[in-house]
Amino acid sequence: MKHFQLRSRILDKVAVIYPRGHLDAHNVERFEQEIRRIMETRVMRIVINCENLDYISSAGMGVIMGYLDEIRENAGDIKLCCVKNQVYDIFDLVGFTDVYDFLKDEETAIQAFA
Repeated sequence: MKHFQLRSRILDKVAVIYPRGHLDAHNVERFEQEIRRIMETRVMRIVINCENLDYISSAGMGVIMGYLDEIRENAGDIKLCCVKNQVYDIFDLVGFTDVYDFLKDEETAIQAFA
């Protein structure tokens, strides 16, 4: 099993999630719990900073997609930033690059909610 770490913080009503390593079926539950925890605080603006994310499986993408409608219904959104080419290619392969905003850095992603 590949290594995975997760941390997050809330900055001015925007949550930033920092996944690190490989997000796959072995650790997707932890990722989902973190998104749910953030939503329970009524923060619906979420940035996923992918700078240290080396891989995302369909299970990881499914979690993001699974909460997108609820978040958008509550005037929020999910934006991704600092996405490595190999991770972007996975999103692109399944057509998710048309669904999410991919931004170059965290500051730009947070400002996109202003």
